[in-house]
Amino acid sequence: MDAPLPPPLAPAYKDRYTGLVVFGVFAILIGAACALFVPLIFFGQMVAARRVGTDFDASSAIVAAAVYGLLAATLITLGIGSIRARRWARALLLCLGGIGLAIGLLTVPVVFVAMNSLDETMRAQNQIVPPASLALIKAITLVSSVVIYIVMPLVTVLFYCGANVKRTCEIRDPVERWTDRCPLPVLALCVLKAGSLVIVAFILPTYGRVYPVFGTLVEGWPARLLWIGVIAFLAYAIRGFYRLEMRAWWVYTIGSLVLGISGLVTFQRLGLVEMYRRMGLPEQPVELAAKSPLLQGNTLLWLSLGSVAVWYAYLLFVRRFFRPVTGRPAAAGG
Repeated sequence: MDAPLPPPLAPAYKDRYTGLVVFGVFAILIGAACALFVPLIFFGQMVAARRVGTDFDASSAIVAAAVYGLLAATLITLGIGSIRARRWARALLLCLGGIGLAIGLLTVPVVFVAMNSLDETMRAQNQIVPPASLALIKAITLVSSVVIYIVMPLVTVLFYCGANVKRTCEIRDPVERWTDRCPLPVLALCVLKAGSLVIVAFILPTYGRVYPVFGTLVEGWPARLLWIGVIAFLAYAIRGFYRLEMRAWWVYTIGSLVLGISGLVTFQRLGLVEMYRRMGLPEQPVELAAKSPLLQGNTLLWLSLGSVAVWYAYLLFVRRFFRPVTGRPAAAGG
């Protein structure tokens, strides 16, 4: 009699393709929602300008629409990549989820402070809101902030960092991708700085007329040249980070510290509202910002210093991935 066949070996991983499709569709839907904001921004600002009797601020609308348009294109592209189980999509969505979670952990306390002083803000704007309505506004704002800035990015990180998800993408996309050549913590740093570069490039034509320099505001073309220098600085840092160059880590760490101190000294001396005015922002938002409790006292200063401390702690954390020699980094799994 033949010996019984051994039981089949259990698969080395659990296929998570269904989850990749679900999260990919969700990313596409969020991207589509961002795309819908593009025309709504222009419509909303035109209605608001007509209601208060001011000129339509086309410059700020274009900047906001460009940011939402780019965000929509990015999320839709990554959503399609997730549905196709591409390695690069998983890596970038994991990075974006981590960045979103970090921003959320810093933003939600700011929202809490703002909601705690909402009564005072309403009175400063001569708006009378019933206590029940005010409580409802606070509750909805806080809950939605926690869901959007904490829960959603946390769920994204927990899913895409799973070993089974990683293995599913490797099996279905066996080709080495450019995201495989950089450790994920450093790749997240590249993504974050790329976002900063894009934002600076977007606001440069419209609001790049001033630049803070150790207590003063440089204006005109010298200011625009300084902003262009910041763009070049960020581009150099992104390239060096991706190549894991220790020199780039040092240049960025020292350079960003100098720029941060320069901006902090300027804001403490002149105030953020004054910089907004010289940048050319519409007067109504500037007046609202001037009345914000966040800009009263040292609240914003302490929040900024806390954010800076977290940022440099992360820079020290990723330093271990860098090396003194330049060149193409070896393949690194996520």
